Parts: sequence; structure tokens; C-alpha cells
Amino acid sequence: MSEFKYQHGLSIMRAQPFHIGHQRILNQMLQDCRFVTIILGSTQEYGTSRNPFDFDTRRKMIENIYPPKQFETKLQIFGLYDINNTAQWPHFVLDFLAKHLPKYPRPDAYYAGSEYDAHWFESEIENICLVDRNDENFTFVSATMVREMIKFHDHRWKDFVPAQNHQLIEDFIIRQKGVL
Repeated sequence: MSEFKYQHGLSIMRAQPFHIGHQRILNQMLQDCRFVTIILGSTQEYGTSRNPFDFDTRRKMIENIYPPKQFETKLQIFGLYDINNTAQWPHFVLDFLAKHLPKYPRPDAYYAGSEYDAHWFESEIENICLVDRNDENFTFVSATMVREMIKFHDHRWKDFVPAQNHQLIEDFIIRQKGVL
């Protein structure tokens, strides 16, 4: 019997920026799954108010918390562009994974923070795992909220972003004046 509930967990997120809710999802995946794949979506768009951070910056946000040396055989992070075809999206993602991770089993669990985010994979992946992205200290968290706080110089954005990424985001804000 395996020490893990699932062999391969998948989650897709924009992580604009990676916040404590995303971290809760990823923590649960690492606990439950032998292999974990995170796909950072919407790579075709960055430098906008909705998608300010490019793929490399978003990947770095995750790697700051989950160092590659510690998680290299367990955690894979990919970027993927949107195809704007909701009917084909799950097949597009799963074909992408089969091509890029041929030695990994097909995902048997999909993790999301909402039913809406999970519904794309209900007919394609056996186990849908909804993770409550909130906790008793933060009853609501969203990347939109965090971006708005940053835009209006509300220092409380730091309450919703892991401390390991505060400097990364502050440096980004300085380099990209006016994006947020």
C-alpha cells in the first residue's frame, strides 16, 4: 500500500500572485500525492493589470517556498497558454502532461479552490479535491484582492502572500511601474 492517497495530483492556477490560498492547495497536494504538477496558466498574457507577473516570476514565487532541490522529484511546475476552447481545455492539458511527463502516471486527482475551477476536469480525472483556501484568520483571499491592495499601496497585501515573496513582489513593482 502506498503512503500517498493519490499517485499524481494536478492543479492549474494563474497565481497572480501566488498567495496563501494557493499555498494551502499546494500543501494539501504535497501531503496527498506521490507526484504533484502545477500548471501556471495564461502564459500568453503578462504585464497587464489582471496578469501582471510573467511565468518565470510566478514559478519563482512557488520555488521560494518549495525549493527545487528539496522537491525536484515530487513537484513539477509548467506554464501553459490558454486555448480559449473550454470543451477542449481538459484534453489539451492532459495531452500536454503526457508529452512533457511521459514517466509520470496520468493525474488521478485534480485540486482546486472552488467548484468552478474544478469542473473542467470532473469527467477526465477520477478524484476532484476541493481545498478551502481560507482559514480562521483570513476568511477570504483572492489574487484579485491582493493585486488591488498592491495597486492602492495597502501594505496588508503582505498578510495574504507568503513572506518569502514579499521582496520579489516589491522588486517587481519597482521594475514594472504602472502595471498594477
